[in-house]
Amino acid sequence: MKTLKIITSLLLLFSMQTLLAQYGQGGYGQGGYGQGGYGSNRMGGQNQQMGNQSRPVAAKEHPIEETVNKIVDKLKTQLTLDELQVIAINNIITESMKKQNAVMKKEGGNDDKISEIKAISEKTDLDIMILLNKDQKTTYKLLSEDTKKQHEASVRMGR
Repeated sequence: MKTLKIITSLLLLFSMQTLLAQYGQGGYGQGGYGQGGYGSNRMGGQNQQMGNQSRPVAAKEHPIEETVNKIVDKLKTQLTLDELQVIAINNIITESMKKQNAVMKKEGGNDDKISEIKAISEKTDLDIMILLNKDQKTTYKLLSEDTKKQHEASVRMGR
């Protein structure tokens, strides 16, 4: 469970996805512990079962595009991006999230997943940095550092 938390935290950290918690993903992946019911039905919630019938609970998955739009809107405001930068960064982050989601769904060791996600995130940051001017790069680096500090604080609190 601790390694899943680390993987998810790295995913959030390196791709500037501090908004994911607002979308019910809860830091433990789709339908996991973050769904308020340890991946099962909630007491008194929407997913009550009738009689002996049991249905699997479908995890509410938000589209990548919705999450990317929130991230890009935040970056657009904080970095004062022009429309060309917005389009390019939107494409970069969308592709990065798709790759990271694919890594999370793969079977294998958590250490391998962490290193793959870290590599994807670093490439994403480099690709974004190429598109930014000098002032935007400075601001982007500060935003990244703030995100890392928030991540470290949340990891310390979670231990």
